[in-house]
Amino acid sequence: MVNVLTNELKEGIKILGIACSSFNRITDKTTPVFGVIFRGAELLEGVLKTTVTVDGEDATEKIIEMIEKSAHKKQLKLILTRGVTIAGFNYIDMQKLYERTSLPVISIVDRQPNMDDIKLALENLPQKEKRYEIILKSGPLREVKISAKEEPVYVQSIGLEQQIVNNLLKKITRVGRIPEPIRVARLIATAKSTD
Repeated sequence: MVNVLTNELKEGIKILGIACSSFNRITDKTTPVFGVIFRGAELLEGVLKTTVTVDGEDATEKIIEMIEKSAHKKQLKLILTRGVTIAGFNYIDMQKLYERTSLPVISIVDRQPNMDDIKLALENLPQKEKRYEIILKSGPLREVKISAKEEPVYVQSIGLEQQIVNNLLKKITRVGRIPEPIRVARLIATAKSTD
């Protein structure tokens, strides 16, 4: 395990937060995915965009390609995702994302996922076993209390020790329980959904 951020928990590290737009499963074959680049939790420095297939299998490659094309690539230190699936059940292979970008990856959700429900939902999709295995290999789901006033969030991470993850999430969360890079990525993605 490479702990890229072990000695770099500075206020100014560049973080990529990823979120997708809303979509209609019946009419939409693809949906936009936005990446926002934050310097710590304070300064929005860039917005990236790609498109992924609804319930497809291209999210990991599309996110890697989006990062590779970014002028910010060399300065990025961390990737944040809201869960390990995007655009429905288009999975993000956190291990592959980490290996191909050399950036640690943290997935964060605000509710504990019900794995039985996920397994049931995957029944209607191709490669259901492969999808489920990739979701499971993203590492153990850990409960993290970002604020004493808030409910916990549930986190998976690759490339960082858990204590570093916990400290970092507290540093980059300003409102509620969701870190600023993901919160703003979601706001942008939601605005795009209403176009």
